[in-house]
Amino acid sequence: MVRSLQAKEGFGSISMKWLKVYGLPRLPLFLARIAMRLGLPGPSWYKWKAASSGTGVILDEMIRAADDLGYNGQKIAQLAMSRIGEKQGRDLREQLGVRTMKDTVDVVMLANRFFDIEITLTEQKEGQYVINADRCPWFGGMGKEGVPGWDVKPCAAFSTYEKALVKAINPNVKLSYTEKRTTGGQTCRGVYQYRDEALGDGPAGGVKPEMVRIGRKPEKREKAPAE
Repeated sequence: MVRSLQAKEGFGSISMKWLKVYGLPRLPLFLARIAMRLGLPGPSWYKWKAASSGTGVILDEMIRAADDLGYNGQKIAQLAMSRIGEKQGRDLREQLGVRTMKDTVDVVMLANRFFDIEITLTEQKEGQYVINADRCPWFGGMGKEGVPGWDVKPCAAFSTYEKALVKAINPNVKLSYTEKRTTGGQTCRGVYQYRDEALGDGPAGGVKPEMVRIGRKPEKREKAPAE
């Protein structure tokens, strides 16, 4: 029903009104009112999209708040996201039996879908896989609006999460980015390669994801005595 109303909106026969809330995806206003009056939890498709968008807002505001307090907000966010990636990567590796580079790529593509990001495998050759982000609601693009304020800082923190995820799954596989929307690219393109081609998908023990260090808290400035 909603899709049919959206289709008619383009022809001007129906003017769809939307509920627009900072950090959340748009929701038809009539659905929001019905859910409010009847005490309904809301459509399931909206809940997971809202959770994804909300995560982006929290990450973005965490960086800004740390910057305001005199810390390096980007490094703090990278540390947090790196730890999350490391822990999730271990769980995914152990429970899904991930061993090969292709397994690693498949798992990261799955993890991205949890954040409402759609990834496509575009190139595959010996020892290398290339992926593209076809849709990313966080930064927007391709006719979609992204999370307000989302720029290179939160995107870099999320990239740190992906790299830590990859390294926890298979320490001999590295992920690098050859193009990103936040730095002017037309898409986000990631390349998976072996750190040591001779090792390949062999034993991967004893290597830990690189962690980001946080600098010291800035010293408080002493107030000048009143004259």
